[in-house]
Amino acid sequence: MTGVQTCALPIWADAVSDATDVVIIGGGLVGASLALALEPLELSIDVLESIPFNHDAQPSFDERTIALTWSSRRVFEAIGIWSEIATDACPIHSIHVSDQGHFGCTHLDRSLINTDALGYVVPSRTLGYALLNRLQDSIPIRYHAPAVVASLQSDGDFVNVQVDNASHDRKTRLAVLADGGRSALGQQIGIRRLEKSYPEVVLVAMVATDQDHQHRAYERFTQHGPLALLPAGPQRFALAWTLPKPTAKTYAELSNEDFLSHLQMSFGERAGVFCNVGERNTYAVGLTELYQPVSGRVVAIGNAAHIVHPVAGQGFNLGLRDVAELAENIVNATEHYQDLGSMAVLSRYADHRRVQTRRVQHFTDGLLRIFSNDYPGLNLLRSAGLQTLDMMPGVKRHLLRRTAGLRGPLPRLARGLPLRPN
Repeated sequence: MTGVQTCALPIWADAVSDATDVVIIGGGLVGASLALALEPLELSIDVLESIPFNHDAQPSFDERTIALTWSSRRVFEAIGIWSEIATDACPIHSIHVSDQGHFGCTHLDRSLINTDALGYVVPSRTLGYALLNRLQDSIPIRYHAPAVVASLQSDGDFVNVQVDNASHDRKTRLAVLADGGRSALGQQIGIRRLEKSYPEVVLVAMVATDQDHQHRAYERFTQHGPLALLPAGPQRFALAWTLPKPTAKTYAELSNEDFLSHLQMSFGERAGVFCNVGERNTYAVGLTELYQPVSGRVVAIGNAAHIVHPVAGQGFNLGLRDVAELAENIVNATEHYQDLGSMAVLSRYADHRRVQTRRVQHFTDGLLRIFSNDYPGLNLLRSAGLQTLDMMPGVKRHLLRRTAGLRGPLPRLARGLPLRPN
């Protein structure tokens, strides 16, 4: 690639000429982001995706929106695609948190952490196209789709990646699982997971109001479950409402008028009057944690490694932080002539990510438990807690920095810096 600083070849580079440095299994949003993050390192990279990026069934091109933290914006800046995303990104300047039927509320503002925004709401399609355009222009990245991986076999020095279409079979020093939460490939090589399902589902839709949102997001804890409204365009919000399955099914089948009436009753009129709603869809939610995301030169990232409840909008951002941390470990390995797929390299990544991932999982799960139950006296404690939090700017600042991905030592990408300068 022109304009890219070259680096010394790893010590294993000449060992097997037909081996790929990195094979990424799953070319969705997280897998594609990792490939582009590694692009400046001049490694050989294969991306194997079962569904082509531009196919209707590709989740990277569905109708959902994604909430990006400030740290995630920096990652996309570092890999050079934020300018393509920014045109459709709606910034969040403040968040209003309340509990239905009770007095307590909390206001969170970008001024607390001195950033342009607390986060951004971006259509999934926008992210998908931005990543696809860059992948198509990349020289060191080979993107294969459709390519369904049938099995993984690690022999110590390499991972043999067997694809249904044998022409895509690969031998690699490092295989990265980025193929989502339904993949069974990890189990083939001994990656065990802990799974928890929630009795609720999330109903998502775009809703319109008769007022400008002024870039304010809302988190309202209703009698049925958390209701989030994220600014997504002029007088439009992206709605994500956690509901019991029977209630969600009923609400999804209501007429637009009746649904908006129920939404208005649960949320109130602080965002104005709801006047229109788009297509409504429901999604199952759960919690997945791997006992160990690493096994025999294979590492799992994104939803293949962890799933959290969307109540705090941390799921995709957690996956991007995986990208930033793994990329940091890979570039450090190449700079010190280390085998990038060795257990020593991957264990450093896994040990660091385990702490951060569990912290987010416990936070989202605890938030759901506290605000989705009506035990006697709990609603009063919730209300008092929200009111007290509103009077504690230091605590709010700490909370916002954590949810924005700005706490602790940050990898290069999360600081907006490419792995290697052009």
